[in-house]
Amino acid sequence: MPTLTQLTAGLGGAIGSDFRTAQNQLIFVEFATGKLSSLTVAPAPPAFKVLGTGYNQPEDVKLSADGVHAYVIERTGDLVRVALTSANRSAATVIATGMTAPQQLFLDEAHNAAYVVEFAAAGSLLKINLTSGAKTVLTTLNNPVGLVLTSDLQFAYVSEQTTGPDLGRITQIQLSTAAHTTIVTGLTAPFFLTWADAAQDSLLVPQRDPANSIVAVNVIARTSSVVVGGLPFRPSSVVSPYSGVLLVCCDGVIEEVAFVTFSKTAPLLWGIGLIPATSVTAGLATTPAGSLYQVTNSPFGGSLPIIVNNLVIPAGASFYQIKVDGVPQVNTWNAFIGGILTPIPAQTVGGVVGCYPVAGLPGYFPAGIGGVVDSTTLTNAPHTIVIHLLNSTGGDLSPDVTSVPLTILVNNQQCVAVLSPPTVNSPIPPTTPATADACGLLHYGPGTPKSNTVSFPLTATQPGNFATFSLSLYRGPGPVTTTGTINPLSGPVPAASPIQIKLSDLLGPCATAGVAAILYVAANITSGLSRQSQYDAEAVFALAMTT
Repeated sequence: MPTLTQLTAGLGGAIGSDFRTAQNQLIFVEFATGKLSSLTVAPAPPAFKVLGTGYNQPEDVKLSADGVHAYVIERTGDLVRVALTSANRSAATVIATGMTAPQQLFLDEAHNAAYVVEFAAAGSLLKINLTSGAKTVLTTLNNPVGLVLTSDLQFAYVSEQTTGPDLGRITQIQLSTAAHTTIVTGLTAPFFLTWADAAQDSLLVPQRDPANSIVAVNVIARTSSVVVGGLPFRPSSVVSPYSGVLLVCCDGVIEEVAFVTFSKTAPLLWGIGLIPATSVTAGLATTPAGSLYQVTNSPFGGSLPIIVNNLVIPAGASFYQIKVDGVPQVNTWNAFIGGILTPIPAQTVGGVVGCYPVAGLPGYFPAGIGGVVDSTTLTNAPHTIVIHLLNSTGGDLSPDVTSVPLTILVNNQQCVAVLSPPTVNSPIPPTTPATADACGLLHYGPGTPKSNTVSFPLTATQPGNFATFSLSLYRGPGPVTTTGTINPLSGPVPAASPIQIKLSDLLGPCATAGVAAILYVAANITSGLSRQSQYDAEAVFALAMTT
């Protein structure tokens, strides 16, 4: 269970927030009092400060890439930019005006743009030019509040405080077509959104009263689960300054939620990232429901953060080694110490290589991080990790102290996605199936019953079968609704082939239609902090269907 700690209280409606890593500060707005404020957090003692005043019902704040300016959105309809060194509203530059109850802000400085949603029964998703202030309506939504975009700017995710059967909805919007896809429903007053992991598979969603909790929404599986309960009144936004730690703006207070907690009874080698050693069986990770980071039967890949429980390190231990299959690791890794990203090199002590100082462990963030193992240098096979403690001269303690060995299955293998030209059965001679040509043209033939099927041959695999696949079909600007298929459109690899779709589903009301098929294979490989999406694969086939 996570540990909740109140960092500061007496705030005037803390809502939107962002994190300034270089200063170890949470930057947030106070709606009721019109303030822009900061809270310095661990490893320094919590320190609250008002940066600026005079804002008109501020809802959200996002920091510029250089950390020097803040963009503040006001419910009264303005977007302003202000220098953090002189952060009163009177010193701000107005960028855009005339919005209706704007809520969460998404900043895309690289393309001179910002995105925001307007809270209304027929609310809008807006794109704002940061130079001219021009606003473009991208789509209409139902009482939208929270907003994030994917890193490729192809999709937006929005929380909508709907009141119908789909009460409390998370919606995906394809920005190129404005097509909407419902991800989950049934949430309680969902508020601002935050990506939970680097792979952007999961969202953290505060639920306001009476739930007062945080839900993790898996946007791939389209599922949700409560990961933090018992929060103070009206949680609005959440940031994760370090893995395993959340900072939550809860109206009058700022709450810290720590998921990696240590005890005298926990093992010396606590685990990998957010995955405790107790959640690894036969080399594969499966975390329980309610975990901040949920995985099922996942092998390990990428850079693995090794978490050490410093509470059980005995007196006299000055150094430790991280051994993989008995071999000390000697790479340099990085930790935040006092808010500064600091390299931690391996030392040679008394002729012993791969020594890291124990003294640094309590001050490192993420909490307990003790090193990083580059699993890409290892074979795709089981490997055993141990922590070995040493004295000040590099010798063994007496008695010798090593952690319980942790065996993990490493798999850094690429997924495979292939879509071959689709075919359709036709009753017109010749009766052999018609196949899409090199130009993507598929003649289904006049008189072909619409109940006939179009076959999509495909390959969706991963060498260890540690992946899932999905086939998405689009006609024109929107998704195809399938009423019946042969072989599933999604599931574990290897995928059965071909997947067959009714001709009537693909054509819809059209006699001639443009159709796109997108095959995505997602690796189920974890670093302990995020899914290793670099091993994903995708294939696209576009075709025009006509008689």
